[in-house]
Amino acid sequence: MSLDDLCDDRGVFRVLAVDHRDSLRLFLEPTAPESVPNELLTAIKSDLVRAISPTATGVMLEPEHSIPQLIDDGSLADGVGFLAALESQGYLGDPGGEPTSILDGWSVEQAAASGAAAAKLLLPYHPDAPLAAAQRRVAAEVLAECRRVGLPLVLEPLFYGVSGAAERESVVLTTVEHFASTGADLLKLPFPVDPLAVTEHGARVAACRAVTERCEQPWAILSGGGEFELFAEQVAASIEAGCDGFMVGRALWGEAARCPTDRRPQVIATTVLPRWEQLCAATVTGGDG
Repeated sequence: MSLDDLCDDRGVFRVLAVDHRDSLRLFLEPTAPESVPNELLTAIKSDLVRAISPTATGVMLEPEHSIPQLIDDGSLADGVGFLAALESQGYLGDPGGEPTSILDGWSVEQAAASGAAAAKLLLPYHPDAPLAAAQRRVAAEVLAECRRVGLPLVLEPLFYGVSGAAERESVVLTTVEHFASTGADLLKLPFPVDPLAVTEHGARVAACRAVTERCEQPWAILSGGGEFELFAEQVAASIEAGCDGFMVGRALWGEAARCPTDRRPQVIATTVLPRWEQLCAATVTGGDG
């Protein structure tokens, strides 16, 4: 097993994330997310993937609105691998309520059969929370299934319940230690410090280097839905510190998702694509991957 279908020949990951479901509905209609039609989600994802996947090393999809839709309609560029999200929805309101579960009617075996280059599992995680041990067991069980099927696994342990900027770094670094040793093929991780509280580039690089030192596998920085320019700074710092790439979602394409349908192609062309090119350039100039 390898992640070669999701990275370039330098081992750098430039991944477009459009595996959002509940979070995208909430992003589009905060007061009535249930009113967002499935067809709109698929249309937004299709436009984004069609425009960006030709220069991406991978795309993150999900089995409700983009697998197989975006493969069957030709949105995904030929030769570009995709990651298949495994997790069910329902974690947004209470991330510490229940262990992560696999989406009903979906499995690692089905993800492999769909043609995915890897599976992805999001795990809301706080190392001191009562749910922590259960989440680590979920990760171990899913990883064992991925090994049985022969599909690489990307783990995304995403912090919650952090009381402030001072706690964030210790929580992220402890989380990395807990999941780096699992044998997962890649970790998708948040920026280890609050970028609004830690603004000095050298301090940011040092924090990211601490992540790299703890990882036994490649890691990629996630965008977390923040402002694009702030994320671009995080990519530069993390790449300099030995991070292996980025996986970016709403920070890249949020305006395109929210604009009227007839304006979406223009917003993608004038806003989203230049941003994408900026991030890709940072993986070349920011460090050695």
